[in-house]
Amino acid sequence: MLLNQVSLRQAGASDWPAVQALLLANKLPTEGAQAHLSTYVLAVLNGEVVGCAGAEVYGAVALLRSVAVAPDLRKQGVGRLLLQTMLDQARARDIASLHLLTVTAPEYFARYGFRRAELEAAPAALKVSAEFQGACPACAAFMSLTLREAPEAEAGLPVAVLGAGPVGLAAAAQLIEHGLHFVMLEAGNSVGANLLDYGHVRLFSPWKYNVDVAMARLLAPTGWTAPPQTGLPQARDIVERVMQPFAALPQVARSLKLGARVVAISREGFDKVKTIGRDKAAFIVRYVQDWREHEVRARAVIDATGTWSTPNPIGANGLPAIGEAAAGGQVFYGIPDVTGLQRDRYAGKRTLVVGAGHSAANALLYLADLARQAPGTRLAWAVRSTSPKRVFGGGSADALPARGELGRALQRLRDSSEMEFFSGLRIAEVRREPSGQLTVLGIGAHRQQMAVTGIDEIICATGQRPDLSMSSELRLKLDPWLESTEALGPLIDPNLHSCGTVRPHGHRELAQPEPGFYTVGAKSYGRAPTFLMATGFEQARSVVAALAGDLDAADRVELNLPETGVCSIGPGDADAGRSSCCGTPAQLPQAAKHAAPAVASKPAGSSCCGPKPAPATLSSVAAKCCG
Repeated sequence: MLLNQVSLRQAGASDWPAVQALLLANKLPTEGAQAHLSTYVLAVLNGEVVGCAGAEVYGAVALLRSVAVAPDLRKQGVGRLLLQTMLDQARARDIASLHLLTVTAPEYFARYGFRRAELEAAPAALKVSAEFQGACPACAAFMSLTLREAPEAEAGLPVAVLGAGPVGLAAAAQLIEHGLHFVMLEAGNSVGANLLDYGHVRLFSPWKYNVDVAMARLLAPTGWTAPPQTGLPQARDIVERVMQPFAALPQVARSLKLGARVVAISREGFDKVKTIGRDKAAFIVRYVQDWREHEVRARAVIDATGTWSTPNPIGANGLPAIGEAAAGGQVFYGIPDVTGLQRDRYAGKRTLVVGAGHSAANALLYLADLARQAPGTRLAWAVRSTSPKRVFGGGSADALPARGELGRALQRLRDSSEMEFFSGLRIAEVRREPSGQLTVLGIGAHRQQMAVTGIDEIICATGQRPDLSMSSELRLKLDPWLESTEALGPLIDPNLHSCGTVRPHGHRELAQPEPGFYTVGAKSYGRAPTFLMATGFEQARSVVAALAGDLDAADRVELNLPETGVCSIGPGDADAGRSSCCGTPAQLPQAAKHAAPAVASKPAGSSCCGPKPAPATLSSVAAKCCG
């Protein structure tokens, strides 16, 4: 065969059978290949596909895969032709680095400049690939080729920290310790505005999980007294005893802008489509303050805006129930101060609480206390699942006893005559009656029509979701159902993990195809309710270390969580009715006793080259090779 008889062309959808046959003939994995078929280059001889090579492109990085030649045409230059074409196309697309996994051909790829590297050093964006999730064996060599050097950050530009909650302030503390200039934009009129929204709620995670160590280090020289590690703070305590004193430090106060609501983030001079030179451009952060639009230029952006201000609706299908907006004056989203500031709103009335998480549990227990004080106060609870056992879990085996107490108190309340309980209710409509009361309509677990009538007030505690509108001009890869960073999704899926069993993670898992943009804190978990404040502190530490160029520190794990978990009670159905905030609400002071244990199991790992599991492998090792 003469090489000049071979022609190259891009693959189309109809080429998949031929590509699949080539991969199988070369004992290469087929998992995930078809989804990236549009990037494949095919070698064609006499009308027959005799070779292929493809790539999975993730922003500025790409994974080379499926370099395959028909067995009877090997060693005739077809593979070299395909590989060189893929390199040329990567450079034309301004790809910064090309990576691959191979078992049989590391020496071959080394001829083209690929170098072996530690699998842990792989860009986080690649770890969503099927090849990193079990299609390739754990003993595959990871190799990288740098096509262009990463640009230097523009001198003098600050890091923009969005949100002055606990994790945003922790990021500020890390930036100060690393000597990095920053600007912090907070939409509220105080630091910790979201925490103050439920400031009356006592958290079930003790102080030791709610104070960032870098913030404590910076506060210590001022004479600040650290709270006792084992005490259970109210949400407002964290703001008043830690966050406000920290924000008053001169090195923080001069960089903090309150009442500054971020509305958009982009690259200077670049819309979402333009690529070449994009990562050399500064970020533009647009915000509104005092009714005027402003912009700040930044070398990097840390989004710590959280999710508390974007609650999930009452509707079971993820959309607001029909009539929900019209009934808005009688619907509260979150955890109202039922026995305090908002007592008059609920005293002597019938209130329906919707949701199956700890926020719902707190609201119900507060209402039960109010009912004992105010005659005529009645409460009802509606959950989408058929059983709330997830909220009832915990107990003596729980590393956080307050959570077990919360579950036991709620279970006693459910089993008493003090509360009506509606399980399996999928709400579709909220209807206001002529009397001014509300009727909630939906379907039950067996598709039967259900109605809850005579409701004066509704408390919606169905969890939160991220506001993604501000980053719509950035190149992001998000988990398709959690809306977290894509690489983080498998680590935090609430179907699989409670807070204590989520593997600590940092800048690599939080990285995006948009270099220099990171989401940390509750927003990084998207719709997953399993977030803990201490996890956010670790995220901030790792991300800032990476921005400072200290990758050894950035990759180091500095977090220990209770083995039994901190937020969710254990495996179960992943209803949107779960609700969680960074240090999830705990219990009423008089209400709770110990409950039953829910101990998380430890996953086992495997490897074809030894006992150590491959860090990127999320499923059992496949009996296939990559090349």
